[in-house]
Amino acid sequence: MHKSFINRLLFIVFILSNTVTAQVKFSGQVITTEKTPLEHAEVILFSEQSIPLVNRLTNDKGGFSIAYQKGTYKLEIRQFGEILHAQNIELTSDFDAGEIIVDVANVLETVVISKKKEVVERKVDRLVFNLENTISVAGGDALDALRVTPGLQVRNESITMIGKSSIRVLIDGKMIEVGEEELTNLLRSIPADNIKNIEVITTPPAKYEASGSSGLININLKKAKKDSWNLSLGSSYLRRSEKGEGAMTSNFMYNKNKLGLSSSLNYRDGGESFDYQDDVYFPDQLWKTGQQFKRNYKRINAILGLQYSVTPKWAFGFQYIGNFNKTIGDRNTKSDVFENNASTSFNDVKAFTTSYQKPEFNSINWFNEIKLDSVGKKIVLNLDYFKYSNTDIRPYEGTSEIINPYDLQYFKGINNNNQKTNNFSGKIDVDLPTTLINWSVGGKISVSKTKNDISSFNSGLVDDPVTDLPLTTNKFDYNEYIQAAYVSGNKKFENNIEVQFGTRLEATQTKSYDGSLKQTVNNNYTKFFPSINISYSPKENSTYRLGYSKRIGRPNFMELNPNITYVNPFLTVEGNPFLRPYFIDNFELIYSYKKLESKLYYSIENNMYNQIGLPDSTTYLVRLTNRNMFNIKRYGISELYIFDKYNWWTSNNTFVLNYLTSETIDIPAEGVDGFYSTFSTNNDFVLSTAKTLLFNLNFTFMPVGTYGVNRLESSSSTSLSVQYLLLNKDLKITLRANDVFRTDQMRFNSMVNGVYRDSNYYFDSRSVQLALNYKFGNKNVNIGKRETGNADERVRTGN
Repeated sequence: MHKSFINRLLFIVFILSNTVTAQVKFSGQVITTEKTPLEHAEVILFSEQSIPLVNRLTNDKGGFSIAYQKGTYKLEIRQFGEILHAQNIELTSDFDAGEIIVDVANVLETVVISKKKEVVERKVDRLVFNLENTISVAGGDALDALRVTPGLQVRNESITMIGKSSIRVLIDGKMIEVGEEELTNLLRSIPADNIKNIEVITTPPAKYEASGSSGLININLKKAKKDSWNLSLGSSYLRRSEKGEGAMTSNFMYNKNKLGLSSSLNYRDGGESFDYQDDVYFPDQLWKTGQQFKRNYKRINAILGLQYSVTPKWAFGFQYIGNFNKTIGDRNTKSDVFENNASTSFNDVKAFTTSYQKPEFNSINWFNEIKLDSVGKKIVLNLDYFKYSNTDIRPYEGTSEIINPYDLQYFKGINNNNQKTNNFSGKIDVDLPTTLINWSVGGKISVSKTKNDISSFNSGLVDDPVTDLPLTTNKFDYNEYIQAAYVSGNKKFENNIEVQFGTRLEATQTKSYDGSLKQTVNNNYTKFFPSINISYSPKENSTYRLGYSKRIGRPNFMELNPNITYVNPFLTVEGNPFLRPYFIDNFELIYSYKKLESKLYYSIENNMYNQIGLPDSTTYLVRLTNRNMFNIKRYGISELYIFDKYNWWTSNNTFVLNYLTSETIDIPAEGVDGFYSTFSTNNDFVLSTAKTLLFNLNFTFMPVGTYGVNRLESSSSTSLSVQYLLLNKDLKITLRANDVFRTDQMRFNSMVNGVYRDSNYYFDSRSVQLALNYKFGNKNVNIGKRETGNADERVRTGN
C-alpha cells in the first residue's frame, strides 16, 4: 500500500510541475566583481508585502530562471543568509536581466533587518510557534509553553497532539530519552522566557529518528547573535490550592569573534497536590477509592553550550544539560467497599504511602561541523553520552476494617528501585546540495543499557501489626542497540512546488532480563521509515501541502520494568517487559489561505500499547499495567485561524474533530469507537499605546472524546495573564492565573473484564503566579539550533 501511495504522490508532483498558469519567464546570470559565476546563490522573488514567493539556486554558470505570474515584485540574491543584491522588478513579459554583478567580499554585514515574526508560521513539514511573540506563558516554564502551542495537549504529565497519540520532545534538535514523569520534571525546570520557538513536526523528514508516533516537538532555546551578549534574571512565586512554589531563573548568552556561549541555571522549590477518584463496579461489590497525593520538590536545571569557529569552514563545540530533582510525596488512600445496592460500606481499606525520589540526568554532546565548500556542502558529526539515575523508595502501610462482623487486618510493605541508564551514540549528517536536488545522507549508532536493582516486601493482609520487613531482591536489565541510515532530498520546482522526500532504515536489537522469572527476552527487527512532503503555492497566500510518514513508538525504560508497586493490597502498578513497539502511518492534506489553515488527516496505528487497569472479580485486585492492546484508525479535520486585523488584538484559534475506531488485541475489553473534539483560543491584547501593558486570555474546551477502551468526558480550562513592561521594556512584571474555574479535570470510564470503572482525576492546575524578569546587555538575540545524536534515546528515560 505504501509503495502505491508514494507512486501516486510522485505522479501528482509530475503533473503539478508541468502546470503553467499565465506565467512569464524571468532569467539572468549572477557573477562576482571578479567576473566569475556565483554557483548556488539563492534567487528569491518577494511580493510587494515582502512575502517570499519563489526560491531558486543558481547553477554552475550562475544562471537562474523563474516562471511566475505577471506583476510587480522584489528580487533578492542571497548567499549564507546575507543579501548580495536587491531590486524591484515588474514582470509583464519574458525578460532576461543579463549579468547581475554582486560583491561577495563585502556582503551587507552592517545591515540589520528587524521584522516581527508571525506568532504561527508554516513550513513544508512543520508548524513553528514563535513563543517570544505571546505573553501567555511569561514567567512560566516549558511545559506551560507546550500547553498553549497550537495542536498540542498536555494532561497528566503526558504530551500529545490533540486528537492523536504521543509525540517525542527535542531540545535544540536533541531527543530527550526519558519517561513521561522525568521529561515533565525537565520541562518544568526550563523557563519559558528562555525559549525562542517551538516546532511541531507532524511528518518528520528522514533525517530525524523514527520514534514519536504522531511526530516530534522541537523546543529551540535562545542563542546570542554575533557580537552581542545578554543576561536575563528572573524570580517568581506561584500559589496552588494548598502549596506554593518559588523559582529563580537566569540565562546568559555571549557571541564575540569566534566564540559563542550560552548558559542557564534555574531553581524551583515548591509543592503540589493531586486528587484521584475511582469507582470500580465488581459484579457483587462497589469499591469507591479516593487518593490524595501531595509532594514537595526541589528542581535544578543547568544548560551550558559553547561553540568555537576555528576557521571559516570548521567549528566545534559542546552542550551540557543537567537536571537534578528531589521529591518527597505522601499518598493517603481510602477505599469504601459496598455490597451492591447498599447505602453504607461494610469494609474500609486505608493506606498511607510515602515516596522518596531523587532522579538525576546528565547529558553531554560534542560536535564538529565542517564546510566542504562555499555552496553548502558540509559534514556534521555528533558524539553523545547521557546518564540517568533515580533512587525510588516507597514504603506503605494500612488497615482493612470490616464493620459487621468486626474484623481488623493489617498490611505493610516497601518497594525500592534503583535505576541507572547509560547511553552512548554517534551520529553523522552530510548535506550535498546540487543544482537538481539538495541531498542529505547520514547514519547513527546508539547503545543504551539500563539496570534496575529492586528490593521489596509485601505482607498482604495479616491479623497482627507488621514489624519486620524481610526484603526480597530482584533485578531487571534492559539493553538496546540501534543502527540507522537515511537519505533525504529536497527539490524546489519553478512553478512553486517544493518536494521533500526520503527514507530511513533502522535496525534494532533489544535484550531484557527479568531476575524474578530468570527469563531473557530478545527482540530484533529492521524497518524502513519513508516520508514525503509536497508543497504547492498556485498563488500568493495560498498553499497546498501533502504529507506522509511512517513512525514507530518504542516503550520507555520504565514502562518495561516489571517492578510491582503496591498502593494497597488491592491496587498495584507495574511495567511489562514483554511490551513491543507499535507502528503508525500518518497521512495529512493541508490547505493554507492567508491566516487560515485547514487540515485533513488519517492515521493507522498498529499494536498500540497503553496503561490499562485489569480487575479481578474474585480477589478484587486491580492491576495497572501496560499492554499492546489495540489497533487504531483516526479520521480527522483541524482548523487553525489567526486573527490579527487590529494592532491591539491577536487571536490564535484551533478546532479539532476526529473519529476514532479501536480494535482490541488479547485483552478482556471491547474497543470504543467515537468522536473526539476540542477547541482552544489564545488571545493577546495591547492595552496601552506604548505597548507596555499587555493582557492574555487562553481558553480550552474538550466536549467529547474516546481513546482505546476509554470514554472521555468534557473538560475545560481558562487562564489569564497581565504583563507590565518598565525600564525601556527590560523589566517584565507578569501576573498569571491558571485554570481559574478549576475545570481542567480528567474524567473517563471503561469496561474491562466485565467490570465498570469510573474515574475523575485533578492535577492541581489552578494557580496564581507573580513573576519578574529583568534583561540587560545587548538585545540582539536570535535562534541557534544544534542537533545531537542521542535525541531519541534520552526521551525514553524522561529528561
